[in-house]
Amino acid sequence: MRENLEEDEQIISSLPQIWGIALGLGGFFHKNKEGILILTNKKVIFVPRYIWITTKEKERYFTDDKAGIGKISNYNESDLDEDLTENPKSWIMPLDAITDVRTTTTRKVDFLRITFTEKGKEKKYDFGITKTVTNYPYRQPLVFKNLDWSLWIGLITSKLKKP
Repeated sequence: MRENLEEDEQIISSLPQIWGIALGLGGFFHKNKEGILILTNKKVIFVPRYIWITTKEKERYFTDDKAGIGKISNYNESDLDEDLTENPKSWIMPLDAITDVRTTTTRKVDFLRITFTEKGKEKKYDFGITKTVTNYPYRQPLVFKNLDWSLWIGLITSKLKKP
């Protein structure tokens, strides 16, 4: 039985080792988070959880500097539900609350920016991957990698359209 997901909710696509950046005043008080970016048929979810993947596996998700469409191996809806229970600070963006999905360029690097409303306030999150990361004193990105998010933008906007 699911606690955090609806019974008919299914994972459409997911990406590991994504860095989430909260923008605005909320981002001022929070450090960047590394985790999994997940698109379900009802929500976009960012779970702060590190998953180690090999270079060969990474090519499957980020071929030709594009964010690919696909699912993480051995990660299903029950794993997502469990991760949401363990990480109450996960970012959950319902598709009907999303107002804008686009690419934004900062310091010659493209990030996926998702804008949505929550309790009447607008929130913005940027997502990207890194070339290099520091592990001391805690894991933080040093240099971000330029990535083409067009497949994810197209997929999310196609889910936003009401039938």
